[in-house]
Amino acid sequence: MILWLLVPRRRSLPLWLAVLLLALGLRLPSVWAGLPYTNYIDEGHIFHRVVRMVHTGSWDPGWYLYPSLPLYAVAATVSVYRPIYSAFHDRPLAADLSPFPPRYYDQVAPAEVLVLGRLVTLAASLGIVVLTGLLARLLAGEAAGLFAALLAALLPALVIRGASVTVDPYATFFVLAALYFAERAWRGGRPWRDSILAGVMIGCALTSKYPSVLVAAAVVPALLRIEGGWRRRVRAVELATGAALLAAAVTMPALVVKNGEVLTDVVRQSMRYGGRPIGSYWDQAVRRAEWDQPLDAPELGLPFLTLAVLGGIVALWDRRFRGTALTAAVFAGALGLLVTHFPFRPFRNLLPLVPLACLLVALLFAWIRERLRRPAWGDLAAVLLALVLFLPSGIAYARERSVLADSRVQAVDWLAKRAGPGEVVLVSEELALQRSELARMESAVLELDAGRSRVRLRRREDVQYVVTGDFGGRGGLGLPDFIEMGKARAPFELVARFGERPGTGIWRTNRQLVFIFRRIL
Repeated sequence: MILWLLVPRRRSLPLWLAVLLLALGLRLPSVWAGLPYTNYIDEGHIFHRVVRMVHTGSWDPGWYLYPSLPLYAVAATVSVYRPIYSAFHDRPLAADLSPFPPRYYDQVAPAEVLVLGRLVTLAASLGIVVLTGLLARLLAGEAAGLFAALLAALLPALVIRGASVTVDPYATFFVLAALYFAERAWRGGRPWRDSILAGVMIGCALTSKYPSVLVAAAVVPALLRIEGGWRRRVRAVELATGAALLAAAVTMPALVVKNGEVLTDVVRQSMRYGGRPIGSYWDQAVRRAEWDQPLDAPELGLPFLTLAVLGGIVALWDRRFRGTALTAAVFAGALGLLVTHFPFRPFRNLLPLVPLACLLVALLFAWIRERLRRPAWGDLAAVLLALVLFLPSGIAYARERSVLADSRVQAVDWLAKRAGPGEVVLVSEELALQRSELARMESAVLELDAGRSRVRLRRREDVQYVVTGDFGGRGGLGLPDFIEMGKARAPFELVARFGERPGTGIWRTNRQLVFIFRRIL
């Protein structure tokens, strides 16, 4: 039923498909970027819990810093894929699944698990594009809907999170769905059905990212606009509330059976966000994207924000849009007050507000279009403006993702061509290489931590290659310095180097420094 509601009208279907293909083209390269390693710092938080659930066969992640719905979505997809994996690899998925808990955060295997998780996020991201357009179409017509969808397809804030496994795209999708069905409830002819669907989406928003439940602050006023008197309106709110509670319980049973543990983890997460100040929402919006995103461009940009402000003024002035604008403003204000309360300010916290900004710009476009003698020229100008503002950064991001190769993969590629079957390669355990990557080398591989590596190199001469990195001096003298200072029993020379960043912190990044030393014969 829900999918049927989301199908655009047939006349404009080719245009909707074109917008979706554009959105897909900008996001799809991120699905394979960095494999077989994660390509964004937060991906491991979800993947490791998914690995735990698949290992144990339990649907309890045992961890509630993030809500459970995104974990369930990925775990269910992996479970469906298990027989396919067995058919292609002649062994069960469990044989190749990385252990839980992992020794290093970067180690999630096999790579198919990463791809599946990113594809699920991609589906949610494309759903955001569609829902943004449908909400604008509901308010201001087909042209506004298509333009809003185009903005959502192009906007950097949505593109760069379009295929990374994080909770924010899920939360944004369900927030938009809740607003969409709430609007349908009072504008359409089926208030009970749409009220229930709006409530379901509120529950799913909560179990995607806790603060997203604040969308109820916009849904309830919208339902109170249903015609037929207060009894019908209160009934609609009751239906939505019941549906929200049921959906939350189904998509995150721990809210009911382990509410104390959930509350404890919510408090822990709040304390983490209350640490030292990091980031500025304004700087990320208009100067440079969130610090852990590979985009040297703003999330939104000042021209877009200016247009959104003008769209807000139009929405408040035009009686057709005023009610919706006011209810959405309540949600935006509540979420804004909550996230700005914490000194840790990554822009992803504001992601549910980004499609609403697209909606405001689309309403401004519709208002101007109605006053043009030749609307087609206005359509062309609007599309060109969107493409000029956002397509270059989107293409740059897609290109960067399409060519991203983890420095560890580059190092193994180099060694696989040069290290022979009779040679021994010592690999620093701290690099967190995947077992599948080590298996690509024909030579004998020793994977040792820094301390054992120093002992081995000091006492024996049987190692031909050493693969190591810069780990911030942990575990005593760093292995590169140990080798270059001549403390190894045999002399070595640096023959290759990949990456730029030290391998410190919980996530190694795709560009951590990797050094390859070869023994001098």
